[in-house]
Amino acid sequence: MSILLVQKEENSVKAAVIRDNRLYAYHAQQNAGAICEEQIYSAVVDRMVKGINAAFVKLPQGEFGFLPFDKQKTPLRSGERVLVQVKRPPNNAKKAFMTLDIAVSGQYLILLPTGGGISVSKRIEDEDNRKSLRLIGKKLKPSAFGIIMRSEALDVPEEVLAEEKDVLLARWQEISKKANLCSAPALIWDGEDAVSKLLREEKNQLDYILTNAPELLPRDLPFTVRQADDPFLLHNVDHKLKRSCQRTVLMKSGANLVIDRCEAMTVIDVNSAMSGGGRNIADTAEKINTEAAKEIARLLRLLRVGGMIVIDFIDMTDDAARERLISYMKELLQDDPQKTVVYGITQLGLMEMTRRRADTPLPELPGEICPHCCGSGILFESEEETLDA
Repeated sequence: MSILLVQKEENSVKAAVIRDNRLYAYHAQQNAGAICEEQIYSAVVDRMVKGINAAFVKLPQGEFGFLPFDKQKTPLRSGERVLVQVKRPPNNAKKAFMTLDIAVSGQYLILLPTGGGISVSKRIEDEDNRKSLRLIGKKLKPSAFGIIMRSEALDVPEEVLAEEKDVLLARWQEISKKANLCSAPALIWDGEDAVSKLLREEKNQLDYILTNAPELLPRDLPFTVRQADDPFLLHNVDHKLKRSCQRTVLMKSGANLVIDRCEAMTVIDVNSAMSGGGRNIADTAEKINTEAAKEIARLLRLLRVGGMIVIDFIDMTDDAARERLISYMKELLQDDPQKTVVYGITQLGLMEMTRRRADTPLPELPGEICPHCCGSGILFESEEETLDA
């Protein structure tokens, strides 16, 4: 059972996905000033760094972004106004990674106003399907624009794709108009809203939507819409979110995960702890690792973990068991909305993988739950509770 919860509060809108009573995704209307993926800014070039072909650009509220310009034909100048988009949000001490190649995203298409050809999502591997979408893209592509056909566009009627193309074109015209009228630096477009993001990511996997504000939803949705005064309270979302943001996450078997976010990567340690185990050591290790893989796949999306990820699973000496674990992890990550690559298990027994860094990690967002004290303001040495996130 997969449910989308949409809750309107006094100053915000929150959305979450509950699957089999577990929290899989959470998005909220961003706090003012937060720099997020897809946002478009009218920025001011501040300082040129010619040695690395990049510039730092001024953003609102005293923030700065890092802008490579190696592909730029006309050199940038300090004080110049530029229209830029957030490609990767800030990460610890690193500034937001900006791009001059603007992309206006929809459910099925991505419009590229600064030009480009016709591309098809790499998630579509079948060559016949790729050719079919490329032909449709050729018909839809406006002159002087580029277009990317998302994997969601497969089997969608051409007239629906054409309608979305018109919507994206109108959105770009609004962005251009606002950019010409405003004083830089300024936020021009705030990106996709929380509800639209989760509707797109979940595709057609939802069973129904539960909300206290049905007016926020698009018309003609292919899901049943039910109403409740407090959907988040009904499904205990805040508690599930708090439990998932802890450094140590307990699993139902009694085993646990310890998640450490470092500067260069995220490290996850799998511990057998109080797990009851199986018939022998090998069975116990595989059983716990399988449970851990499913929990890690959930947490990577929920916590918006990006970049390099190293997982220290419980050691398995059997090569066949290792291959089963790798295959299972890849299978679990197929539906992840962000590109994720599992590279395998090293000689030290560590699984290496990467996940596209596309959004600010959940614990770093202003106003979200602190992963250390879980919002209490007090650091506890240990806390042992059963997992029900």
